[in-house]
Amino acid sequence: MDAKDLRNVALLGHSGSGKTSLGEAALFITKATTRMGSVTDGNTVSDYEPEEVKRGGSIQTTLVSVSENDTKINFLDTPGYDDFLGEVVSALRVVEGAVIVVAAPTGVDVGTERAWNMCESAQIPRLFVVNKMDRENASFSRNVSDIQASFGRQCIPFQVPLGDAQEFEGVVSIVDPPADIPAEIAEEVAAARERLIEAAAESDEELGDRYLNGEELSAEEVIAGVRKAVLAGELVPILATSSTPKTIGIEDFLETTRSFLPSPVDGKHTELFKGSDAAEYKTDPASPLAAFVFKTTADPFVGKLSVFRVYQGTIKSNSEIWNSNREQSERIGQLYLPKG
Repeated sequence: MDAKDLRNVALLGHSGSGKTSLGEAALFITKATTRMGSVTDGNTVSDYEPEEVKRGGSIQTTLVSVSENDTKINFLDTPGYDDFLGEVVSALRVVEGAVIVVAAPTGVDVGTERAWNMCESAQIPRLFVVNKMDRENASFSRNVSDIQASFGRQCIPFQVPLGDAQEFEGVVSIVDPPADIPAEIAEEVAAARERLIEAAAESDEELGDRYLNGEELSAEEVIAGVRKAVLAGELVPILATSSTPKTIGIEDFLETTRSFLPSPVDGKHTELFKGSDAAEYKTDPASPLAAFVFKTTADPFVGKLSVFRVYQGTIKSNSEIWNSNREQSERIGQLYLPKG
């Protein structure tokens, strides 16, 4: 698979915001799993450790990979508890984008602010997902206002929800509006669409000049301008979902992740070191291997497992690599792609 067709994305947010359920819904919607697991039932792909089942929440970072329109998205589901902040730091070391999940009934929380600040420090493009939109007291407009008040007006909705709380039944895209927009939200969609076009025009001088001269921008130009703004951190999408039990808005969430968050090719390059010197790397499978182990676990059946991110080159089972920390060569055994 070409590197431009990959997305490495961290799922961040306050504990209980629905990060694991969002990943579970993504697996189910893309048919990576045949059943929809539940945190309450203790049978999600991500939270498989007995302590996680007992707590009803993640205590470690796990990998959830899905395929969407010829693009592979590697989600790193991170814990929301402060006790496991190191897991979040490790995840942000190896991704190009992030999704900050907010629980619709409670809104912006301490964990939301922490996730934002960590993304700012790492200079990682991000989007917000207002999850649990079908729950009591859920309000998309209130959450949008809270997010903008906390993090800035560059955070704008990419959707208009069809209903709130128990009446939530779907979303209408502002990026690519359907022809049959319900009459009761037509004005809201039009106004939000205009704000999105303005944001796209501001990201590109040529588009901005044409927009100010009254020219109409094509759908492709708007999308290109919006993506440029998101990658630059000048625009932060806000989406609405209900990950469980109805999986509403999940397909739109995956499409937005695919379309607007960076690939390894156009994302921020992590600084790697060769000895004490910073080293440049290229996202080229033919180049010498450069990889980073960001997590090590012990499996009772397999043994010690090292989870790594390949930045450059190619790695294969039973191949020999150079360990720069130990300054010695090592042999790689069997390679696995974990799911959870």
